[in-house]
Amino acid sequence: MLPISGIAKLPVELSRTICEAADRRDLYSIALSGWQLNAVVTPILYSTIDLQVPHAIYACVRTLASVPARSTKSRDLAGFVETLSLRDPDDWAGMSVFNDSHRFVLGRRLADAIPRMRRLRSITCRIGFPHALQIFAMLASGALPGVNAIDIRFAGQSATTKDAEVAGASVAVGVTGLKTVKLDWTCDPPETYQMLMRSLVVANYKTLCSLAIRHGDSAEILKAVWRSIPSFPALQELDVSPDLLTDPASPDTSSVLRLSIPEDYCWYEIELPSTAVPNLQDITCFPRHLRCFLPDDAEHRTPISAVTFNHVRYERTRSGGYYAMEDDGDVYDWWDIWSTLRPIYFSGCPLLRLGFAVRELRTYGLSTLNPLIKDLEYLLIVAQKAEEEPAERRWDEAEILALAEVFSQMPRLHTFLLSDGLLKALPGGGPFDFAHDEGLQRRALATYDQHSSSLRRVAFTTEFEWEKREDGWHPWGHVVAKRELVSDGEDEDEDEDSGP
Repeated sequence: MLPISGIAKLPVELSRTICEAADRRDLYSIALSGWQLNAVVTPILYSTIDLQVPHAIYACVRTLASVPARSTKSRDLAGFVETLSLRDPDDWAGMSVFNDSHRFVLGRRLADAIPRMRRLRSITCRIGFPHALQIFAMLASGALPGVNAIDIRFAGQSATTKDAEVAGASVAVGVTGLKTVKLDWTCDPPETYQMLMRSLVVANYKTLCSLAIRHGDSAEILKAVWRSIPSFPALQELDVSPDLLTDPASPDTSSVLRLSIPEDYCWYEIELPSTAVPNLQDITCFPRHLRCFLPDDAEHRTPISAVTFNHVRYERTRSGGYYAMEDDGDVYDWWDIWSTLRPIYFSGCPLLRLGFAVRELRTYGLSTLNPLIKDLEYLLIVAQKAEEEPAERRWDEAEILALAEVFSQMPRLHTFLLSDGLLKALPGGGPFDFAHDEGLQRRALATYDQHSSSLRRVAFTTEFEWEKREDGWHPWGHVVAKRELVSDGEDEDEDEDSGP
């Protein structure tokens, strides 16, 4: 939690009181407490907001948008916010609780609340509401001068798009000192906003540490300004079209340490000049691409130590994280993983982090990778299924326990995550059959402890995970059950007032 200037960190006793109130879902009791406690606690609680549970997002945004006169002590709670992160991690899989009406109300309320966040430094809105264009234009204008990180998802055209496009045409970029710009377009950016993005990059290229423009035409959008910039001196993380890196007039990218190849390139080969991203350490790409960064005849050994195939991500959510497969029905076998990972032999560093998707978990398959993965510290495996027949879907307990033998040859491994995200996404799919079998999982953990002293974090499902503490393994982070949004009556009024 980020401290607010002039306010001391909370003592342990007070922190415990807040946590107990949160466990009871009774944070409102703090608002009804004494003035001194309220005055100290409220600014700290609202300084950093990081939510990904829909009903919590909805309630929080409603509170932030409320006029000060309606809040306890008549304070503008939006004014306390320094970091705002709102994510709907299940939206990509079609499992979102938010409908179009919810998104409109969320967007409208945020468009009202965000301009009042005078202390705002970082904003992440990955929900996809129609007011995203309006909010982005306001942030780009410099209306909130303290902002140094913008991460927004834009989804679909809406009735507000035309008005927002007109408004965007009149915006002059005023924000400077940005360190992070991540713009995820699932629709075509209006021309005025393409110009706005270009101006934003030009105005902040000296300070940008992370740049992501996720759109199929990002190369065309950025080409003109890309050639005009000699280098990005602070840039460490990049997620743009690889076509920009092949441009002879491409700026110096020697500072880039992390690179993500967009999903649009899953079927295409890419070729990079030897001067592109020479110091790359972390690559997210599709299996066909790794050899482009680690050719066997290169004079320079790129120090890649982290590889993530197919954008796989582990999350304790109903959808189980994220992945992007070339073909939903074509998941890799272990031989595919071995052959596509072989270029790591030509890296200038040992492989420390690895994430990939595979058809099914097989200890033998994992053991064949041992020469490549013996130095791993982090391993994520997204497995689709076991067998076709429901009666045979449960993997043999011995298969899970046998992983210990592989782990014994990986002395640095501290994190092992097994994800059922692919299985959850199948029609009629769900978590692994053993996802809630804590008995089996405890036996597996006990076996792992006999072969590895470094493991600290383990998951056998995306329903929850295990953490090793001083007194042993503890389960935590269980997925919150789906909960419908409950209207307070104001939502319908606002929706009606907004018109179609």
